[in-house]
Amino acid sequence: MSRIINWMGGWPKEGLIGAGEWEERTERFAERNKQEEADEQAQGLGALRERIAEEAARSAAEGDPSRVFIAQGADAAIEWLARSLLRAQDVVLVERPTSRSALQLFNRLGAIPVSVPGDRDGMDPEALSHALKQYRPKLVYAAVACTDPEGRGWSGERRLALAERCRDAGVMLLRDDRQALLLPGRRGADPEAEAGAAFCSVGELPPGLVADLRLGWLACRGIGDERLRMLTSRGGPAQVALRDQRAAADLVLPETLEPLLATQRFVCRARIGLLLEQLKLKLNKWPSLSWTEPQEGMHVWVSLPEGLDGDVLLRAAWMHGLLFQPGSAFYADEPDRCKLRITAVHTEEKQIRTGVKLFEASVNEMLARLG
Repeated sequence: MSRIINWMGGWPKEGLIGAGEWEERTERFAERNKQEEADEQAQGLGALRERIAEEAARSAAEGDPSRVFIAQGADAAIEWLARSLLRAQDVVLVERPTSRSALQLFNRLGAIPVSVPGDRDGMDPEALSHALKQYRPKLVYAAVACTDPEGRGWSGERRLALAERCRDAGVMLLRDDRQALLLPGRRGADPEAEAGAAFCSVGELPPGLVADLRLGWLACRGIGDERLRMLTSRGGPAQVALRDQRAAADLVLPETLEPLLATQRFVCRARIGLLLEQLKLKLNKWPSLSWTEPQEGMHVWVSLPEGLDGDVLLRAAWMHGLLFQPGSAFYADEPDRCKLRITAVHTEEKQIRTGVKLFEASVNEMLARLG
């Protein structure tokens, strides 16, 4: 079999800043001050938290670095918060569909994810109100800036309705903002903050920015001092190496970070544009096969012809040398098995063209079997 084309997402091996260049940057910070290391162990390097509070998570952190926790990526930040808050059988309200990795985490902890119906603007406010009363959840989890897998942003009205209902019900909101740095004009109004809701925002440096560096954070707003102390007393998330944090603090300066993010946004748009162009060129012979053009972000959400199961199609595609994420794993309940997610932003243009041909061959094969 030729080299596998991996469209499952995850972390690419290379980045705009390569492994060698990043090693050179971190060498400048290799000498560790043992006292500093001990002091920063729970929450992360103070200088990095200050930069994130000022720039990447300004509203969510209330500009206060003491409300920022550093983690080894967004998933690690979510896991730490969830382990601190959730117990077995606690209910977590989620979007439909929602993040595969978050669902897997909630299930591992014994929590019960329950989906709330909605549309392209976000969760339906009345359905959310009903779910809050019926299930009395411990947490509401949503990616309001850029959803996974669909790549859409909630409307301001729906975000405000979500925040107000969580506030009135006394339920914490966990806002997954891991794709927010890839959004242009990301310093707009923050309805959750305006509503006075208690929420935590999860962010990270986007995959592909720095090779092999997974750096995320959790920023807490409206969380009482007592609860914040409780979180801190349980230790912080799994930590990034201190010298990586020092180098990242230098990287997060606006004059350094913004040009890198602009480049990554351009790459994402160009590669998603090519993917959509090739899908239309190769797959328009099947009118029932469609896809959602993302507003932003890194993923493309595909709808398969009725009867074509995404998990079964993956097995056929793997034999052709192609991987993607079947859609069933993005649902808390009643999964739509005729969906899949493609993440091609880490794939070179030539490989995107090849990957679409392999995808076409896989669909052809499976439809032929269905007769």
